[in-house]
Amino acid sequence: MRPRRNQDLVATPAAFGLAYKDVTLPSRDTDVKIAGWWIPQPKSTRAIVMVPGRGENRTTEFYDHFLDLAAQLNSFGTGFNILMIDLRAHGFSGGEISTWGLGEKHDVEGAVDWVKSQGFRRGEIGALGASLGATSCVYATADDADISALVTDGAGVDEYPNIKRGWARLTGTPQFFFPAGLLMERLMYGYDFRALRPVQKMSEIPPRPVLLIYGLKEMPAESERRPLLRAALPQAELWVVPGAAHTGAYTAEPRTYLSKVGAFFDRNLR
Repeated sequence: MRPRRNQDLVATPAAFGLAYKDVTLPSRDTDVKIAGWWIPQPKSTRAIVMVPGRGENRTTEFYDHFLDLAAQLNSFGTGFNILMIDLRAHGFSGGEISTWGLGEKHDVEGAVDWVKSQGFRRGEIGALGASLGATSCVYATADDADISALVTDGAGVDEYPNIKRGWARLTGTPQFFFPAGLLMERLMYGYDFRALRPVQKMSEIPPRPVLLIYGLKEMPAESERRPLLRAALPQAELWVVPGAAHTGAYTAEPRTYLSKVGAFFDRNLR
């Protein structure tokens, strides 16, 4: 629950010739302050919240290319306003505890609240998340109707069984202690990891549009997760990128990625 805090920024939007400002906004559920960048696009009335994953910040995600994508989306077509954030316990945001998306969803919701405070309305706000950021966006989108379109890259599907199986490896303690660890996590932090089944929340998002992205190395053709995703989101587009690992789709096929994601938001945000 204490991820690596990476505060090494690869660059700032200024490196791409973009105007931007540092922002600090409250998470919706606690007094945790969330750090980010606002990259405006005066030609556009649409906005995208971009959320990196576990152990990453707003620039290091996508193997140090998350800001590259933000800059490209800022000028795609008529452009998009971009809010990039660091999740709690990551980057320059407050907080020390990571909760695998159950609490981080409120960081995304807080970002949406901030975008709305800038004059944007329902129908004009989308979200793009990677890994833990994608899972957090799934939970936030299911609970917040103001997010009108969602792109996930490497979102969790059924995380609780994975955490249970990996308990000994993740914690260095015998599997025998897993029930006690689960109980203490609930008592100390108020989160129940048994609820970590993002695919169940995905089914609450339609009819809002969703684009699901995975690398083929993490989502092979025979993966048992594919039928779960199709059942939860039968109308969603599932793009599995050959040769790509977890969150590696953009670096594997940057032009196609930009084209798909940019067109998706262009089509689904008014």
